[in-house]
Formats: sequence, structure tokens, C-alpha cells
Amino acid sequence: MTITARDIYAELRMLSAEVQRIGQTMDSNARRLDDHESRIRGVERWKYAISASVVTSTASAIVALVQMTHK
Repeated sequence: MTITARDIYAELRMLSAEVQRIGQTMDSNARRLDDHESRIRGVERWKYAISASVVTSTASAIVALVQMTHK
């Protein structure tokens, strides 16, 4: 069997189309990954903000109770 220049050209065109498809998939995945990363960062910020507010409000309640019992 002989491989002609036309055969090589056809394979090259198919390979080029496949590389383009893979590139588009990678771009899509990168955007999705960025979106997930920003969502995770938002949840982490919210989680730590809630923890800080609980500590602050608990400390305030303790101080208020101490002040009330010492009067």
C-alpha cells in the first residue's frame, strides 16, 4: 500500500481539527475551573466571617452578662 501526499494531507487536516476541538475543550474547562475556584473562595470567606462573628457576639454576650451580675 502506498501513502500519497493526499493521504498525508487528509490526516493532517483531521489532526488539526482534533487539536482545535481539544483546545476548545481545554478553554471551556479552564473557565469552569476559574468559576469553581471563585465560588469556593466565596464560601471560605463566608465561613470564616461567620466564625469571627460568632466569637465576637459570644464575647460580647459574656461581657454583658458579667457587667449585669456585678451591678
